[in-house]
Amino acid sequence: MKSRRVLKHEAQDLLKGNWGTAIKLNIVPVVGQVVTGLAFAGIFAGLVYFFTRYTSFADHYFSFGDNDSGSTGQSFVGELITTYLLVSVDYALIDWVRTTSPTTNPFKHAFQAFTGRYIIPTFVLFVVQWVLTFLWSLLLVIPGIIKSFSYSQTYFIYKDIEAQGKAGEVGYVGYVTLSRRLMDGHKWEFFMLRLSFLGWDILGWLTCGIGFIWITPYKHMTYMNYYVTLVEGHDLVSELNK
Repeated sequence: MKSRRVLKHEAQDLLKGNWGTAIKLNIVPVVGQVVTGLAFAGIFAGLVYFFTRYTSFADHYFSFGDNDSGSTGQSFVGELITTYLLVSVDYALIDWVRTTSPTTNPFKHAFQAFTGRYIIPTFVLFVVQWVLTFLWSLLLVIPGIIKSFSYSQTYFIYKDIEAQGKAGEVGYVGYVTLSRRLMDGHKWEFFMLRLSFLGWDILGWLTCGIGFIWITPYKHMTYMNYYVTLVEGHDLVSELNK
């Protein structure tokens, strides 16, 4: 497996001279992060103002457990929409890594998971993973986090098998199983790869989300380079039937 440094260096090479395309491809997730960053900065500033001006603010307004109805449903829907957007981008980046050529229609590919080809499979795969991760989380938080890394390659595996015309040979749970098998012995490795971007993420938040215009394409290009390297040499359908 390639080192983190090599994966990142290769991602930088792919992006070099193609930042405009990468930013267009990632524009919706980036805008979401920028808006979130600005909102966070505004909320933080507001809290500082109220805490310094009104000493009783915390006593009156910081209560938990009374207003949580519907929060789980909102979280589910929010995660689903985010998944559709990120899967769309990641699918385009997988092709970019393999061909070393950027997409010629970034705005179209930025929403490809919403098309008839992917919309239902993406939804079903999301539900399957959400349920499995939730059940593991009932044990403790750590098992849920570990399983989220086990299932992290599910959508990408589906893309590859669907492109081979063999999607009908694998059930939806089978894609999750393949991801789990593929990540055996690699979960910590992938965790450290993601953790290595923590400094960049902090920089993104410090710039009220503006930095994510460049950080998000860089991160996801690296993650897709990781997947392409990880899956290289594997016959996924055959391995499922072993």
